[in-house]
Amino acid sequence: MNELQALFLTVCLPILALGLHEITHLLAARTLSPVSVELTSYIPFRLQLNFHHTPSEFKLRLVALAPLLVGCIIAVVAIQSGSWQQLRHADPYYLQFLIGLNWLLYTSPSPADLRSALTTVERPTDKEVI
Repeated sequence: MNELQALFLTVCLPILALGLHEITHLLAARTLSPVSVELTSYIPFRLQLNFHHTPSEFKLRLVALAPLLVGCIIAVVAIQSGSWQQLRHADPYYLQFLIGLNWLLYTSPSPADLRSALTTVERPTDKEVI
């Protein structure tokens, strides 16, 4: 049973963290505006979001940094509620390190996230629309 548990913790948790990272982007985008989703690649797992209405730059930055913001909120709640302290004394002894590394994997913005957060969106002027 220990081998199965170690396999789950070392292989499945990082895959889960990366999947949740992308799902957080999707949920944040869907709460802001209707979007269509297209799978860009499996490895690395990437989704392309196409907004039906162009959102403001602040909303685009919010979508790009959503996993970072959600991860920070989860960390604060875990520390304040005492859950992190309980993890430190849980078995196996390395559980807190694996959870911490996967939390970092979930919250760290990818280069595409940083590019989306730092670039400005060109909007058509009124003359271009007409």
